[in-house]
Amino acid sequence: MLNKKSQAAMEFLMTYGWAIMIVLIGIGALFFLGVFNPSTPSTCNIASPFICQDIKVAYVVPQPPAPPYTELTLRIAATGIDSASLTAATGVTINGNACPITTPAPIGGTSTITSAKDTPLNVICRPVAVIAAGSKASGTFEIAYTKQFGVSHKVAGSFAGTVEEG
Repeated sequence: MLNKKSQAAMEFLMTYGWAIMIVLIGIGALFFLGVFNPSTPSTCNIASPFICQDIKVAYVVPQPPAPPYTELTLRIAATGIDSASLTAATGVTINGNACPITTPAPIGGTSTITSAKDTPLNVICRPVAVIAAGSKASGTFEIAYTKQFGVSHKVAGSFAGTVEEG
């Protein structure tokens, strides 16, 4: 009688043991395939009349002794505008830090991006804080623009992505 109880207990443990092992192998396979660590796609959104075509956040390591830095590139196009600019007051932020614009070159704190109406323009800035490669980055930007007949407007945009080696 004791043997039958022992055998039943052993079969019970073996059945659950195999089931637990199969579940653990499945979870391990999912981790290996990266299901639990999704990558953040590079996205950029802005309202009309602007189009944000692409975004790149790069971690740049120059030749020593220069320190590494992070560089944000926004590719912006526009339709139906007379003039547009990014200023220090309405500029770019990334992960909550200011991102001073380097290209197009600011004149008096304002970067003119009016040429975006003819051809897409790369707006490049370097955030105050260095963001490591592989980290997530997100931020906002605001563009002041004038449409036909001289009416001034402001439009806000946002972006997100993963910092690349660059």
